[in-house]
Amino acid sequence: MNNYIQNICKKFQINEIKKYFEDMAKLNVLVIGDIIIDDYVFVRPKGRAIKDPILSVEYRNRERYAGGILAVANHLSSFVNNIKILSIIGEEHSEEEFIMQSLSKNIEFKSFTKPGSPTTVKKRFIDKKRDNKLFKIEYMNDNPIDEELTNSILLFLDEELPKYDLVVVGDFGHGFINDQIRRKIEAKAKYMALNVQSNSANMGYNYFNLYKKFNYLTMDEQELRLPFSHRFENVEEIAIKAFDSYKMKFLVTRGPGGCMFINKEGKIFNAPILISNVKDTVGAGDAVFAISTLFSYFNANDELMPFIANCAGGISANFMGNKESVSKEKLLKFLEEIYKNGME
Repeated sequence: MNNYIQNICKKFQINEIKKYFEDMAKLNVLVIGDIIIDDYVFVRPKGRAIKDPILSVEYRNRERYAGGILAVANHLSSFVNNIKILSIIGEEHSEEEFIMQSLSKNIEFKSFTKPGSPTTVKKRFIDKKRDNKLFKIEYMNDNPIDEELTNSILLFLDEELPKYDLVVVGDFGHGFINDQIRRKIEAKAKYMALNVQSNSANMGYNYFNLYKKFNYLTMDEQELRLPFSHRFENVEEIAIKAFDSYKMKFLVTRGPGGCMFINKEGKIFNAPILISNVKDTVGAGDAVFAISTLFSYFNANDELMPFIANCAGGISANFMGNKESVSKEKLLKFLEEIYKNGME
């Protein structure tokens, strides 16, 4: 890793990276996708209950974070002046007050209401001493939205999409984005950045190949493998297979293996992780998606792309869930530390 960092420090000055920030600020960005409220309940495990084969825990405290597309927009908010979110909230337990309190001030929020549904909440129980997750409860209705709601959203998109330089789509597969909405975004977005997530709620039904075109895509290695049913094959060969279908830019995160960027010509650029300690990986992919998308829009250097992605992921993985956002200030501080060590 040291050789990699030294090479990056020689090729790119921090001031070169800073130059992108001025142009980013001027963008009009529309962020579309599923809202998730992350509810973290911190407990102290006490042991096995005497009368039942269950784990007994003692409640300590609770924290709630704005996740899903809310987190993506918050990551973007210190880089971009004008951001609008388009999403759906539940008719029951809408969480609208919490949502509005959680968003940065420069984010406009536009929502449609899904009848008979709650806004999605994912409650995780955490061993407070070790930060280990014990189990999770999900409150959601991920049935597809109905025709009436779909038509209302399509009308909104017809009017709004042409206004934005960049459309950022976070598809978590929780019943919002259907084929009609996908086709509308593909047809009218000037530049479309895409992240399609596989998770325990949608496994097997929410892959990136539901989309026919985009300009930039991020995903983790599993989300790359699953649509092709390639469990053991070489990951670079799978990436090229995906590229051949779309001829667009991909970024694939690989956990401890760093990340991999595939440029417009299908050339692969690998980069190692930049941190040695991880607190929580929940939300790190959202940070990678948000920050790398901005650099992708401005056609940043192919070697810079996976480096910046790993910076964003490294920052995010060192706070719990989506408790904090990757701001411009945090990114610069992280870069300065990297460069300081790389130049020694």
